[in-house]
Amino acid sequence: MTQNKTNVEKKVEQPKIILTIAGSDILSGGGIQADLATFTEYGLFGLSVITSIVTVKADTFTITLIDLDLVAAQLASIEENYQLSAIKIGLVPSVEMIKLVGTFVQRVGQNIPVVVDPVMVFKENGSVPIQELVDAFKSDLLPFATVTTPNLTETKMLAGGIEIANEVDLQVAAQNILDSGAKAVVAKGGTRLNKKTAIDVLVAKDVVKVFQAPIVNAKFNNGAGCTFSSAIASQLALGQEIETAVQNAKDFVFQGIKHGVAISPEFGNVWQGANRL
Repeated sequence: MTQNKTNVEKKVEQPKIILTIAGSDILSGGGIQADLATFTEYGLFGLSVITSIVTVKADTFTITLIDLDLVAAQLASIEENYQLSAIKIGLVPSVEMIKLVGTFVQRVGQNIPVVVDPVMVFKENGSVPIQELVDAFKSDLLPFATVTTPNLTETKMLAGGIEIANEVDLQVAAQNILDSGAKAVVAKGGTRLNKKTAIDVLVAKDVVKVFQAPIVNAKFNNGAGCTFSSAIASQLALGQEIETAVQNAKDFVFQGIKHGVAISPEFGNVWQGANRL
């Protein structure tokens, strides 16, 4: 007698939806590409609003802004069609665009985590007065941020030009940024404060915590900042607490740099799939 076998299909839950608002990186190490890759690693479904397109030639890069009306149309489409679990904001390369995104987040992001990575890439090409971008971030985005993740240079800018020479200075600067309205600040000291460990500081209400990780081959660090903030946003979307999210994101990026993807003998990308494999 032969017994019939019934194939029972395993029910797969619908993934939570998360949005990135950022630039497109032709190298795929950072920007929209890194964000979406990170979201996938955490089991989320990523949507994107593209603010600019970055192209690279030799030792230079060019940022082409997306027309403001087109950015507004992308945001309107997201708002009309999707229920979001979190928003991650990266490169928003003009004051007008920052204000536009801030208005969107004020409407859509009130009850979900919002992670602001204050990418001010124009500090390197001088196309926009940097202080105008700093002021716009502080007035139009940080007050709606669950957490912001500035690197050392951005931390100095957002903290009013304060000098940062050590871990204590980094904490003071992060507290200064916290006063701008963000609920939490992760100031990334990276490798510049200590040549042996990469140091980040989390400052929130009644919380100050220092995170350290061994320094790995910086050759593969393109996209590390974008990936770090996207990993935090992913975990907050899944309900994780901020301290655990930051530590996990730091581990995620460590593996991504350690097993990065070479673009040239001297340069390479973080690989978001490294942590899984």
